[in-house]
Amino acid sequence: MSLSLNIESIILLLFFIAPGFLFTRTYTAYRPRYYRAPNTFAQLILAIVGSAVIHATLLLGVALGLLIYWLMTGQSPPLPTVSVLLTTYEAPAIALAILLTIIYLVFSLILARRGGTFLGRQPLTARPRLWRILLGDDPPEPNLLWHTVLQIDPLNLNLIPPYLTVQLRNGEYFEGELYQMRLVGDEENTVELAMRSIKHRPANASPADLAPLPDRVILLKSTDILWITRNDIPQ
Repeated sequence: MSLSLNIESIILLLFFIAPGFLFTRTYTAYRPRYYRAPNTFAQLILAIVGSAVIHATLLLGVALGLLIYWLMTGQSPPLPTVSVLLTTYEAPAIALAILLTIIYLVFSLILARRGGTFLGRQPLTARPRLWRILLGDDPPEPNLLWHTVLQIDPLNLNLIPPYLTVQLRNGEYFEGELYQMRLVGDEENTVELAMRSIKHRPANASPADLAPLPDRVILLKSTDILWITRNDIPQ
């Protein structure tokens, strides 16, 4: 099997895959990436599948629009045919074809961005009803235990924000509310925690030395944490 790519093929490939790439980047930006990032092959497949869905949706809309126009007027819409564009190369026809191509590409990118934002902001348990009827439930995401214990479980138990107790490797001790958490290293699974309403105790100090730190937000890395606990009693 031979594969020949000329400039036209490359342009068509980029034209086809651009919406799917934008959709994938937008969707994954909203998802909790508490797992290793997909490799290049997986990202390419996601972009191709997303592009196919986006182009099929737009072409379905164009087909329905043409069908509605024909039902209402009984005539075909005044669009230049492919034979006219390929044989005559008249300037107005070429300009119209370029304009329609650009409009189509812009709409496909807008649909990709809006679709990625809409689906990315929703949790997996809150998919639209039509989505669940056609596609069923989404498979579980490979979340880290940090994300499950510190975010998913407190949300299900109505413990927002969760109250944490943290002991660092250097002996420092913190109590406070979890403010934010994110993964900062896909390969090493390094997690950053942001806590507020903090109570702090220095290393090698007695329990009575626990003192509040008002109006502070403390940033901690999982690599510096010796152990961490979650208090399930509402504060």
